[in-house]
Amino acid sequence: MRRRLIILLTGAIACLTAFSPAHADGPFGYPASLLDAPATLDEPAANFLRLGKPKIELWNTPMEAAAAFTGATRLREGRGYFARDYMCLSGTEGGKPVLAWVISSDTKNVTEVQLEYAPDETPGFCKKMTAEHLPLRLGKVGLGMTKADVLKTVGPASYADGAGWHYWFSQQYLRNSRNLQELELTWLAVFIQKGRVEKAFISLVKNP
Repeated sequence: MRRRLIILLTGAIACLTAFSPAHADGPFGYPASLLDAPATLDEPAANFLRLGKPKIELWNTPMEAAAAFTGATRLREGRGYFARDYMCLSGTEGGKPVLAWVISSDTKNVTEVQLEYAPDETPGFCKKMTAEHLPLRLGKVGLGMTKADVLKTVGPASYADGAGWHYWFSQQYLRNSRNLQELELTWLAVFIQKGRVEKAFISLVKNP
């Protein structure tokens, strides 16, 4: 079982860290320290993007449905196993413009969501969310939160890399529709700079 976990984890990390933005305006690359985080949680610290009250759930929300609900444009990068679709949502947090990147890697469902502050000029293909679909949050975590508030909200991190990234990593053994056991790995990662959240992401990987 441990061997299978190591193989799945290594493959998942390779997939997550393989991407760099196809252009200046795209999802950010994942930190290599993601691999160092041990699975300390039995349940995910966050596994959905909240848009006001509605939410987009990792794995349970098809990318097509997320695009239809938000009206965002779907884009694609990569090929084969490393192909992924993504779309961009824009909003505000504390009066500052923010972006949410909704991503589907090698499947029809949403598998990742990233949050970051917008650059000086928001990409033209980003869909602006109305007030009723704000704020944009990963579970209960949002940009601009203090480190103390994050820890109070989701509990102690599984790992902190000393360079600003904090990880909450869970693993669950579940039964699928065929009553077969499958392994589900979920990350919440938060980058804290000057005591506040500057960017964050959630990601979910399942054992086929």
